Amino acid sequence: MHGVKEKDVTSTSVYPGLTAEAVLARETALARFARWEADHPAHLEPAAAIAAVAALYDLLRASSRLRAPDPSGVMAFHAILLRARSAAP
Repeated sequence: MHGVKEKDVTSTSVYPGLTAEAVLARETALARFARWEADHPAHLEPAAAIAAVAALYDLLRASSRLRAPDPSGVMAFHAILLRARSAAP
């Protein structure tokens, strides 16, 4: 938008400056991926899936692996998404 500032829908430091339009665009993209994923099911044996998760876990720094999981970023994004939906025209 030329010179028009979009409404900032977040008051958290997790996603500073995030706009309702950006959140809705992300939601649209995730929905598009979910449709694609439904048409392209993964054929992965359970053992291979566990091995893949373990390999990703190994990529984390040791300090990250020692910390307790923190879902606050996900919870903040969910709250932002709800506000974006209510702010959308």
